Amino acid sequence: MNKSLSCKILALLALLQGIFGLLRGFNWIQIGSDLFGQGLLLLPAVGAVAIIRGFFIAVMALFYILFSIGMARAKTWAWWPGLTAAIANLIFVLSALVHGASIGEAIVWLIVPVILILHFFYARTSNSDVTV
Repeated sequence: MNKSLSCKILALLALLQGIFGLLRGFNWIQIGSDLFGQGLLLLPAVGAVAIIRGFFIAVMALFYILFSIGMARAKTWAWWPGLTAAIANLIFVLSALVHGASIGEAIVWLIVPVILILHFFYARTSNSDVTV
């Protein structure tokens, strides 16, 4: 596969993951803010946890978008935010699985991070793509 084509595909995958991650993060923040105004003690605490979870999801999504921009411009720094987002996403999804998330949803959220991590390690070990 052409290096520039593979970089464009990775940038597009990361951009899509970032956009969907932002939407999901904002959804968690909205759920948390709805819960925050109800009840006296328990529901506001659950709402605060949901807001924090949404914030972390949004930060990971921004790392994906930053990686996508860096990849599209062939910057050497681009792999740091991409690898950080991919590893954090893996940990976050595995944590969600432990706490009862569905396997189908987890697989969908693991596709792009696994592809990025495999590409990072392949590119580093074979020196085939120095821009990543």
